Parts: sequence; structure tokens; C-alpha cells
Amino acid sequence: MKRFLMISPYFVPMNYVGAKRALHLARHLPALGWSPAVVALPADIERDPELEPLVPDVPMWRGFRGGPLAWAEDAARRIRPGPPPEAWQYTAQVQRAARAARRHGPLGRLRRGIEDLVSYPFDRFTRYLPWAVGGALELLRRERCQAIYCNSGPPSALELGAALHRLTGRPLILDLRDPWSLEPNYRAGRSLLAQRVVEWEEAHYLTRAARVVLNTRSACEAYRVAYSGRVPESRFAALHNSFDPELYGPASRRRRGGPFTVVYYGHMRPTKNAGLFLEAFRRFVDAEALQPGAVKLITLGERTPADNAEIARLGLDGFCEEHAWMPFTRCRELLGRADVLLDLMGPLHYLQISGKFFDYLACGRPVLSVTASAEMDEILKRTRTGVRVRHDAGEVAAALSRMLAERGKAFRPNRKAVNEFTAQVAAERMASWLDEATR
Repeated sequence: MKRFLMISPYFVPMNYVGAKRALHLARHLPALGWSPAVVALPADIERDPELEPLVPDVPMWRGFRGGPLAWAEDAARRIRPGPPPEAWQYTAQVQRAARAARRHGPLGRLRRGIEDLVSYPFDRFTRYLPWAVGGALELLRRERCQAIYCNSGPPSALELGAALHRLTGRPLILDLRDPWSLEPNYRAGRSLLAQRVVEWEEAHYLTRAARVVLNTRSACEAYRVAYSGRVPESRFAALHNSFDPELYGPASRRRRGGPFTVVYYGHMRPTKNAGLFLEAFRRFVDAEALQPGAVKLITLGERTPADNAEIARLGLDGFCEEHAWMPFTRCRELLGRADVLLDLMGPLHYLQISGKFFDYLACGRPVLSVTASAEMDEILKRTRTGVRVRHDAGEVAAALSRMLAERGKAFRPNRKAVNEFTAQVAAERMASWLDEATR
């Protein structure tokens, strides 16, 4: 059995999409000859107790955030409590949105530029890297790891992987997952100076990698173009997120009758453009002359105050329901009996495919994807699992009406095509890249 170092700051029992990708690889790669030694964050950040049983029995060091600085911060928090660790990610998003709003006037733009220069290239865990390097290096040597794999998010994972690569010469596989410097939504929020620094830092890592992995083919192609002449095209590869059928509980039996149910599994963040869908949902309700109780929109996760205000303004309170969050292992209890599973991406997310879509594949119900990703259109057609529509309220409302009309028809996905997105297939591809890098 060969061993590799897996740098994945987000790892179960953390309730985070990046943790799921790393979990799938950790579960299935050993059967393909590769076993991970994991470097991760402490388990109390975004911890979900229900995911504790999924933590694999592999060597693990949870010191990605550690050292004297972390100890001092924790001591200060005990004296003067602040946001708990599980709230850090949401807090960082709120702070970034507030910075982006302070752009008026020369002084405002200068202030934002300075803040961006500090915040964008260096995430909230970068400051712990001087201590993380030593612990990760010790784990790599103790377990005799032959390669280094980085599951990005936060980007400081790439920095740690590059440092260990320089120290040991072990081949480096960088799994960016979503684009970093090229992601349109992030670029729109950065100052010009911050964007240039991010590009420089990213290039510093990518030019040293044996393989660079992206979540989608469209993102992979964008990086090949951006790094033409600097990184060989063959080093870039696409590996979609996946689902592991063995990890999901049973689906609830669908009952005939009852309200037409649309379920959104995730947080309604501002970048998701939920307001457009709510407008479309109102048009759909009016066009079909539906009353409360005949149709409902169920959301799991956080809704922003702006979304709640929009629900009230459109008179949708009687049609919308908030459901308590449930881990992906239990999501089939609710999603498995939905009439429509809503995939909602912002108009600038055309290089991404949402992680929840792969949970939707595991639930086996029709998907309505509101996204600018043409790649998503191809996947839905090949798997016969739903439809994609543009960011147009009229088109979304019309799609909902069609799905309501087809409610009683049998839903028959292309199982062979769906199985292409299982964790086993993803692990087989990663194993081939590890083999290639260590020849």
C-alpha cells in the first residue's frame, strides 16, 4: 500500500462541501493502492456530530490551525467570547461584502484596495502556516508519503503543499476545485492590485504542480488558456464532484397527492441571486392559480434578510417553508420525496457546478438548474435528471409549470450516466494521477 499526504483543511466531521470531496477519496483510494495521511483543521470548526461516524481510520493531524498564535486567540476568546469557530466562514463572507460596499470616493477606494491586498491572497488560516509546516512535514516523513495532494479551500492549503514540495521534492497534485484567480464572481469583488497579487500567488503554486485539478471542464479549459506557455495543457484535468451511494440513508416513500414541492438544499447567499427565483416562483403561482397548501418552496440552511424581505414583498410567506438543516447522509429523507430539486447559481458562476447537485443525483428526483453553465446543460441531458434554464424569471416560471404538468409521469434517469459521478469513479481517476506522478 502506497501512502500520500492529503492536505484538506476541511475534513469530516466538518459540514462543508470540500470535506465531502476529500472524504470520498479517503474512502475509496485505499482499494486502489493509495492510502492517505490527512492534514486538517481542528474538528470543532463547522462540526456536525452526525458526520462523526464517517471519519476514516487513517493517520491524521488536525494542526492546520495551531501553534502559539492559535493558543493565544483561543485564550482571548475564553476571556472575551467572539464568533464561534463554526461561524468564521459566514463572518468572513459578511466582512468581505462590507468591504466591497466601501468603494465610493478616492479614500474609500484606497482603503478597500489596501484591505483587499491583505485579505484576498491570505485567508484567515494563513497566519498559522509557520507552525503547520512542521507538523505536516513530520506526518509526511513518519508515514513515508510518496506524493502530496492539496484539496484547496482555503487557498492556504496550496501554500502548505507548495512548501512541503520544496522541502521534500515529493510530487504535488493541486486540487483547486473551483477557480481561484479566474472565478468571475471573486474577480468582480477584488481591487485591481489584489487581483494581480492573487494571480502571482496562484501561478507560483501551479507552475510547480505535477497535476492541477478543477471541478468542471469549463474551468479546466479556462485555466489552460490562462496559463498557456507557462503550464503544459496536459497538466490540467477536470474532476467533477461526486456522490457516494453508500453514505446516504434511505429515501422516504413519495405519497400521491399533497402539495407540489420544490426543495432548495443549501444557504441562500447573495451571490445565488435568490431574488430572481422568488420572482419566478411568484409568476408560477399566479399563472397556475395556486393557493397556499397546493405548492411550497422548502429551503434548508440560511436565508438572508434580503431574501426574507423579498418573500414578504411578493406575498409568498404562505408558500415558503424553512426546514431544519440535515447532513447529506440524511438528505434523502426530504429530498427523496420532492417534486423538484432546485439548483440555483448566480449569473457569474458559469465556471462552477454546485456541490448540492451531486446530492441531488443521489436522491433521484427531477432537478431544475438555474445557471449560466452550459456544461450543466450537457450533464442534465445525458443523465436525464432535469433541465437547465437561464437567469430569466419568465423561463424559470415556465419550467416550473412544465414540471408541475409532468408531475404524475414516471421519472427515469439514465442510471449508467448517473453512475459516472460516483465517488468510486472519481477515486479511480485520482489514483491514476497519483500513479503517474510517482513513476
